Order: sequence, then structure tokens, then C-alpha cells
Amino acid sequence: MIQIVPVVNVKTFKKFQERLKILKDFPEIFQVDVSDGRFTDFKNWADPLRLKDIKWLRDRFEAHLMVKYPEEEVYRWQEIKPKRLIFHIESIKNFDLLEKVCQENKIEIGLALNPYTDLKFIDEFLKSGRVKYVLLLGVNPGPSGQEFHWFVLDKIQILRQKYPKIDIELDGGVDEKIALEGAKAGANILALGSYLFEDKIKNSEELLKKINQLKAILKANDF
Repeated sequence: MIQIVPVVNVKTFKKFQERLKILKDFPEIFQVDVSDGRFTDFKNWADPLRLKDIKWLRDRFEAHLMVKYPEEEVYRWQEIKPKRLIFHIESIKNFDLLEKVCQENKIEIGLALNPYTDLKFIDEFLKSGRVKYVLLLGVNPGPSGQEFHWFVLDKIQILRQKYPKIDIELDGGVDEKIALEGAKAGANILALGSYLFEDKIKNSEELLKKINQLKAILKANDF
């Protein structure tokens, strides 16, 4: 079964709170996008200090850190106990430190790649087994609603053939059609933001209904 991961990627704390209200009763993991305006041209709202007192968040989300200095950000985000932290290979300077912090705090670690980044840059981590989770961006890092880069599907296929047991998450620009093609290529996790929330979803029931509709389509196509 393909896992569907809702994505929170918004500009204001108010909008972030609205999304959290919808996701509070969501039974599975969701993703918090973190765009710092330095690694990305876009800056969203994502301040872990404002989230420390929200106890139900712990182990319920993954943070996709699209940041220039992940070795600094990892300390801020580990405090609110995410299930997983995903770091961009393009900005990592000290993987050993990131790995150590995550292991000490029992946080899963993943690597992310921009659309045009060559897969060779993550080979050593996958071959050694230090990383078993890869996120491939189908758009340039930044805001939701961007147009999908279709060549990323080829990268998923290559990665799946080479490393059949890892988790591969496709994130960015994913809609119903791209979800099907992503699953066909070998992604077993699909992150969706604007597709899920563009219809002004008001509560977790409406969100689950839309996700289940997509899951039914995937299942009908043997995914």
C-alpha cells in the first residue's frame, strides 16, 4: 500500500495553526516543510520554538529541512521530537553530526535531492545502510503548487532498481496523475500539499476522505 503524506507549507503562523487543527486527528504521519529563504528563494513559516508546547506533535510528523545550514537547524527541530528529519544532500557539510543527533534522539533520518541533483551523491549513504529513506523533489525547493519535473520519475525508477528495499518519497507538484506515475516508477510514499488542501479542506474527516479517494485509485491500479 502506498503511503500518503499531507504536507504543511504555508507563509504564516495562523495558516500553520489552521493546518495543524485539520491534521490533529489524522492517524498517520504528515510533513512540515521548512524553507529558510537562503537554501530556497522562498521562505515559509516554520518555527520549532513556537511548536515546543504542542505535545501531540511528537513523533507525528517529518520535517523536510530545505535549509542552508542543517547542522544548526537539527538542534532546533530535535527538541520537538519529530519522527523523521529529512536533510538536503546539497547543503549537508557534516553528515556525521546530523546522524549522531538523530540517533541520540531516536529520530529517523532521510536524505532529499533537488530535481537536478545527481543520484551519485547519495550512493555512499545508501550502500552503507546509513540511510534507508530518500525524498526526491519533483519541483524546485520552495512553495507549493509548482509545476512537476517529469524526468524525476526516471530517477525514482533507477533508485528503486538499485536499492529495492529503501523508502522512496516523491514530493512536490504531486496530483492524481503524478501519484500514479510515481507509484509506477517505484515511489512507495507520496507527499501532497496543494492537491489535498486546495479545496479548502476544513477538518480531518474531509482530508481523510480525499486521501482515501486517492488510495482507492492507486489500489485500482495495483498500487
